[in-house]
Amino acid sequence: MLQTSNYSLVLSLQFLLLSYDLFVNSFSELLRIAPVIQLVLFIIQDIAILFNIIIIFLMFFNTFVFQAGLVNLLFHKFKGTIILTAVYFALSISLHVWVMNLRWKNSNSFVWTDGLQTLFVFQRLAAVLYCYFYKRTAVRLGDPRFYQDSLWLRKEFMQVRSVSLLWERLLPRTQFPWGLKMAPRGNRLSSTPLEILFFLNGWYYATYFLLELFIFLYKGLLLPYPTANLVLDVVMLLLYLGIEVIRLFFGTKGNLCQRKMPLGISVALTFPSAMMASYYLLLQTYVLRLEAIMNGILLFFCGSELLLEVLTLAAFSSMDRI
Repeated sequence: MLQTSNYSLVLSLQFLLLSYDLFVNSFSELLRIAPVIQLVLFIIQDIAILFNIIIIFLMFFNTFVFQAGLVNLLFHKFKGTIILTAVYFALSISLHVWVMNLRWKNSNSFVWTDGLQTLFVFQRLAAVLYCYFYKRTAVRLGDPRFYQDSLWLRKEFMQVRSVSLLWERLLPRTQFPWGLKMAPRGNRLSSTPLEILFFLNGWYYATYFLLELFIFLYKGLLLPYPTANLVLDVVMLLLYLGIEVIRLFFGTKGNLCQRKMPLGISVALTFPSAMMASYYLLLQTYVLRLEAIMNGILLFFCGSELLLEVLTLAAFSSMDRI
């Protein structure tokens, strides 16, 4: 359970990230004549949104509701915030990429196409809704009822259970093959090799991240590395860190708790993780031999974990049919 001091710290961090997002949306256009500074602000804004997503999911995992297995209850109560945050994140990245492509070589001209104006309006509208709903969700997650057993939680559980029983009666078993029953007690389907890979991958990626930072410092000092490319590669490395942390966290939780949804999220995040490793292996400005080896090992981890995750998901699904 979140202690009062910890919750205040987490809430302050969330509000700080929201404030930075509001600042960039309000004043970034004043810096269009300095595209490098604007690019850095945009990248930090995207990272701030990603960190807010990570924080809100970590708060979900810390609740008694999640630990009791009522993930659907949390999703039902906060699905608006989850979906809106994901949409806003996609709109922000799209707007930033579009703006940089149009203005990077023409920083002195005021370029606004019809498509860019439309995207800008949607992104700003989504920003207002994102700020309101995210702040409301962060405050609501401070409710003690989410962190302890209570009469309210039992009533919510009975409502969810009644809906599940209704669907079982309306839909034949053959049309709903994954079923609505939990796996029988005593069955342990978690994959030990998969958990070992997650553990090794976590320590390896921490080492990889630190080495890459030193490598970028080396390349920036000794090689004719364009400033914009260097900033882009470093920021993408930070985004890669966020993706990998979320992927390993969901994968570990899904495997150990025998939950298909967290494990499925980890499977989905394996593809952008592999794409990032491929980018640093093949497409970045300068690729050292050490980087080629390091990213090749990361691709091996991604491939092996993807195979074992699919097999583990199949085992979980087959148990649901019993």
